[in-house]
Formats: sequence, structure tokens, C-alpha cells
Amino acid sequence: MADEVWAQREALGLLQGTQISYGSARTVYACKLFSDCVIKVEDGAGSFQNVMEWETWQRVKDTKFAKWFAPCEFISPAGGILVMKRTMPIDEKRYPQSVPAFFTDLKYANYGMLDGQFVCHDYGVSLLMENGMSERMRKPEWWK
Repeated sequence: MADEVWAQREALGLLQGTQISYGSARTVYACKLFSDCVIKVEDGAGSFQNVMEWETWQRVKDTKFAKWFAPCEFISPAGGILVMKRTMPIDEKRYPQSVPAFFTDLKYANYGMLDGQFVCHDYGVSLLMENGMSERMRKPEWWK
């Protein structure tokens, strides 16, 4: 068991760059191996936000809704580590006047730009699974 823990720490050390952000259940780091990605590390068991993001991306990646999401690239077997494309922050004045109704956490920090497209990079909590992919848009109430 000690060898397994050591190997896991080594693998995480290979990926984990500087800390970028953190939330209630995860910490986000720059990815050492892929400069255009971040890694999201769950802080403890039970939130499954990485798994939810992975599953959400698997459902939307081949649809017209994919343009609203930062792509997930890899996930660890138990879901504790997620590799996602890295977005860049934008000025709050450039946020869109409408977003898909399935986005629920409209915090400015959960969104950014990726290849010139406004996307959500924190979608571990949304109504997509419950309500499906709706074309309905809504006026967002952005918050800090």
C-alpha cells in the first residue's frame, strides 16, 4: 500500500503545477505536461464534481452545445483528478447577455475564453443532467 501511495503522489507531482484557483470541493492547478490544460484535484471524497464534469462533457462534446463548455481531456480512474482545457479570464463587461438555461452557477470566475469562445470551465454543478440539453436561453445574473 505504501508503494501505491508513493506512486500516486509521484503521478500527481508530474502533473501538478502552480495553484490557479480553488473552490468548495476542488483545487485547480496549471498542468505541467500540457500547458493548454489545468488539473482539478478533488479535496475529499463525496463531491464527485470531476466525475459530473467528465460525464457532462461526454454527453455534450458531439452536440451544438459543446461550444459552451471547456473540454475535459482525461480523468483518473476514481475521478479524483480531471484534466481540462485551460481558459483565460476576460473582463466582466464582455460576458454575454444570455446563456443556456442549464447553467446554474453564474459566478464570473466559472467562465472564461477558450480559442475566442466564451465557455464555462466549472460545470460540476448544473441542471443539464436533470433537465437535459435545452436550447432555452436566459439572462444571467452574474455574481462574484
